[in-house]
Amino acid sequence: MIRCVTCGRRIAPRWLILGLPWSSYTCPDCGSVLGGTVLRFALTSVAVGALGIVVIGVIKGRMAPATLIPPLAFALAVFLLPLPRQIKRLA
Repeated sequence: MIRCVTCGRRIAPRWLILGLPWSSYTCPDCGSVLGGTVLRFALTSVAVGALGIVVIGVIKGRMAPATLIPPLAFALAVFLLPLPRQIKRLA
């Protein structure tokens, strides 16, 4: 899980998944204001786009349901794993 860059507390998964690129997150422990970077926006856009294409293919019957597993795993990894330069301190 991604952690606060100041105190190390885990960032709420709800904000990591549902937070918009321009939204901010305030750490409840240290009060740091964190936000996503352009890199995070690009990676999450690609992950969600790829997942959407596969979901549409499965719904229309062009792909097997098992093909959902890799793009879903990729999307979850992008959203939740601490990849470098995804979160920055705003204040």
